[in-house]
Amino acid sequence: MTLAYPWALAAFVPALLLYLRTARAFGAASVDWSSVHVAGAVPPSVRRRWLWLPRALRIVALAAVTIALARPQTEKLTSTLERDGVAIELLVDISSSMEMRVRYQDKEVPRMFVAKEVLREFIQGKEGELSGRPNDLMGMITFARYADTICPLTLSHEALAFLADQIVINDRPNEDGTAYGDATALAAARLARLEETLPATEKGAAPVQIKSKLIILLTDGENNCGRMLPLQAAALAKQWGIRVYTISLTDPPKNQYVRVEGEESIEVARGRTAAEQVLEQMAKSTGGIFRRAHDFDTLKAVYQEIDALERSEMRSAIRRVPEERFAWFAGAALVLLSVEFILTSTWLRRIP
Repeated sequence: MTLAYPWALAAFVPALLLYLRTARAFGAASVDWSSVHVAGAVPPSVRRRWLWLPRALRIVALAAVTIALARPQTEKLTSTLERDGVAIELLVDISSSMEMRVRYQDKEVPRMFVAKEVLREFIQGKEGELSGRPNDLMGMITFARYADTICPLTLSHEALAFLADQIVINDRPNEDGTAYGDATALAAARLARLEETLPATEKGAAPVQIKSKLIILLTDGENNCGRMLPLQAAALAKQWGIRVYTISLTDPPKNQYVRVEGEESIEVARGRTAAEQVLEQMAKSTGGIFRRAHDFDTLKAVYQEIDALERSEMRSAIRRVPEERFAWFAGAALVLLSVEFILTSTWLRRIP
């Protein structure tokens, strides 16, 4: 056991001297009597033999109060699992083009359906395929002409997955469009100020550690509205140390045939479109990656790749946590003073 304020024990001596001086003054004779010779021959009663007890109780209580003021503490070793998590903002395109059909389990479904299926598995995990992100802060922003926060950064991934299931494609013509520049800037600003919004840690606890911050942008078109250009938003993310991963969910690539003079046409792989070049530049400038997907399997493979690249780190830490014990001594002092008061008011009462 240790004392947080050992110098407080020095108060016991002057307090004891003050009490003894006061007790001696009150204990002096206050009734004049001619002689106590006859009374002195009378043997003391049981009650008189215990007259010292209240004073002893008061002294012990005084000592207990002094020790309580010194704040006695014991140390407890605790083993905690600390995590260096990743903060992830998921950006999802909800423009009308996400209604276009892609291949999913031998049938054609909207791109949005495939996106939500993969997002759910990425958030919560799927045995043998995606491990989930239980140690990471995750949030979600959707965008068409405007960017909207669907879920702030949270560790409540069940709620996030539920909200992801509720995403619907924008059906308002006046709000249609693709403004992923604005969405990226909004996500970068949220991540940049993340530490300011985290709750303060308790005294002695390890501070919250964010290993890395990243944005995963899923879109099927080019940025055609909004205030912020995509490369401007990427520059902000780079300035704040945030990586941007970009995914273009488009139709399957179709190779081109080029006729060469004197030879038959040769097949040439399709290059990047202008929109894909912008997405690739966003990713490359911030240290992320750009990938193209065209159905459920290829989109899931992209998220698996990102999942493998950005993992949380777990470590065990042993800390000494002080536990306060002053309440034991304060409680003992209260009990002793209560007993003293009862005795001096009843059985050991003195007159005057």
